[in-house]
Amino acid sequence: MPYHPVNKESFSPFTRLDFLDSLRFFAITYVVISHLTLIPQPNLAIPEWIKTFVINGGDAGVSLFFVLSAFSLSYSMNMRLGESMPVSKFYIRRFFRIVPFFYFMMLLYWIRDAIAFGVIHPAYEVLINASLLFNLIPAFITGFVWASWTIGVMALLYLLFPLIHRYARNLPTVLALLAVSILMARGWFFFIINYSETMGMLKNEQVSYFWTFSFLNHLPVFVCGIVTYRLFFDYFVKMNIKTQQKCGFIFILSFIFLYAVLLTDKMQNMLWSLNILHGICFSLLVLGFGLKPFRIFVNAKTSYLGKASYSMYLLHPIIIFTIIPAYRWLYSSISMDILGYLVSLLITLVFLIVLSLISYSYIEKIGIAWGEAIIKRKRVKA
Repeated sequence: MPYHPVNKESFSPFTRLDFLDSLRFFAITYVVISHLTLIPQPNLAIPEWIKTFVINGGDAGVSLFFVLSAFSLSYSMNMRLGESMPVSKFYIRRFFRIVPFFYFMMLLYWIRDAIAFGVIHPAYEVLINASLLFNLIPAFITGFVWASWTIGVMALLYLLFPLIHRYARNLPTVLALLAVSILMARGWFFFIINYSETMGMLKNEQVSYFWTFSFLNHLPVFVCGIVTYRLFFDYFVKMNIKTQQKCGFIFILSFIFLYAVLLTDKMQNMLWSLNILHGICFSLLVLGFGLKPFRIFVNAKTSYLGKASYSMYLLHPIIIFTIIPAYRWLYSSISMDILGYLVSLLITLVFLIVLSLISYSYIEKIGIAWGEAIIKRKRVKA
């Protein structure tokens, strides 16, 4: 796919930004790279020289997803400013974008857990998960669908986003929001660590766990995506194409340098700052590929696969878990750990991509169409 100059005036509500979809594909690929090692127990062996890069893929990939989601939501809301009842339509679109496939996965996991493990998820647990508000309840914060904790975080972000979008309309206000979100996150961290156990809110073993998956822990990363959107459209889009490309190249190099720093042992021990640093780091990546989308990374294939990233995200844990025996066999047949890991990764991605494209076509797209049909009926009645 050739590089197209960024021109804000040429966009319509139906214009997709290919670099966002491509980055979604790379984000989920990085998550899979990490979870392929971590889900099998004992973990799949990998060489020490790539361990830090691989292990951090889960957290980093999710942070990239949050930045991309905030950027995409800001873009979508701005491109639909002329619509009537934009807030209600926003919620309708978000509900039918997320819920159909999530409910399908809930059913799949309920059946799997009952048959394979003899675990029956009670009705109240199912209802809490179905409400999408399980991030607010410590006992259910991760959801019983593996990796669905991010759905709990995003549901709360969706509830707040129209309000954020209404009042954070320029870079200074968004930067102020970022500062407030960081202060809120630090204040919540201080409360959880020092008082949640003594107040009977959490048990000792739940404290760190609850903070890790807590909505406020990830809010600053999401706001970084809004800052990135404002920088991109309020400033960089107005530059000439050559300047855009130069800036994009600089941002990509800056991302590589900062992420390399984040992977060092010293930075790994500074857990208090890792989330916001991930937000800043991946904001640089989004700006870089938005301004200079290298064809090797941003093209029709990666963009198309990125559209199915939601299915890939929710499907990948159960696929990895199911084919663990294949990984063990490969490792016993291949003498080098790195080759065993790479072949395992290739097999996983093939299965994952095929199944995700099917679920995207026959569940996700149908859900999206239902949402648009409801909006169209509302428009006709109005």
